[in-house]
Amino acid sequence: MFAHKLNVSVISPEKILYKGEVDSLVVPGSEGFFGILPNHAPLVATLGIGVLEIRKGEKLKNISVEGGFIEVKDNTVSILTDHGALKEDIDIEAEKKALAEVEKLSPSDSKNLLLQKTKTRILVASR
Repeated sequence: MFAHKLNVSVISPEKILYKGEVDSLVVPGSEGFFGILPNHAPLVATLGIGVLEIRKGEKLKNISVEGGFIEVKDNTVSILTDHGALKEDIDIEAEKKALAEVEKLSPSDSKNLLLQKTKTRILVASR
């Protein structure tokens, strides 16, 4: 029998960011984005920095994630992120100020990482 929903949990060290049944996910993997639908093959993968898209019916929920892991098995999806943020938890003005400060830094890998994290949070907050 084929399932029509995924049971999803998104957890950060700070809190449970999401828990519930969904229709599909678009996940920021460490090697690029990928989709998860019901009856997906078992999977364990690392997360990159980006926007996790959760679709339930016509509703779309976006969560900023910064690294971590995803496990998919038997229509249960567990996402453990190093840091995550919901739209309502992001202060977009503070993030824009942080972005301006980061852009002043000398070029480096850490600057690129900070830029990616900050831009992702701004994107989630503005949707």
